[in-house]
Amino acid sequence: MKKLTLTCLTVSLLFTAGTVLADAEKSIEYRQSVFNVTKWHMDPLGGMAKGELAYDADAALHHARQVNAMSHMAEEGFAEGTEGGDAKADIWSNWDQFSGGMEKFQQVSAELVSAAEVGTLEALRPAVGEMGKTCKGCHDNFRD
Repeated sequence: MKKLTLTCLTVSLLFTAGTVLADAEKSIEYRQSVFNVTKWHMDPLGGMAKGELAYDADAALHHARQVNAMSHMAEEGFAEGTEGGDAKADIWSNWDQFSGGMEKFQQVSAELVSAAEVGTLEALRPAVGEMGKTCKGCHDNFRD
């Protein structure tokens, strides 16, 4: 009976460990996807702000809205126990700072939407610059 109990416990622990590992891998994939989508939408905004792409007010507003949507999804991929990918372990040991950076991402991306709603390149440029600084600040601290 003890052998059966021990075997069941071992199988249960192995199954749980495998599930946690799978969840960690899914979380890493999720957050990398969120940031890839964010980059997808930031690239044309940056191009417009730098004069490398023709300014298009409708496209700018679309891209800004998508960046803002991603800002509300990003932190979800950083649950405890999901270390890995390009994320530094400092995220989990400095959670308040990291979480504050995610809040700033949401705030600055909302300001990006507001700037894009104005419908001028002059309004968009500084907001794109601020978004870039926000991204860089978090990358410098929390990304390998």
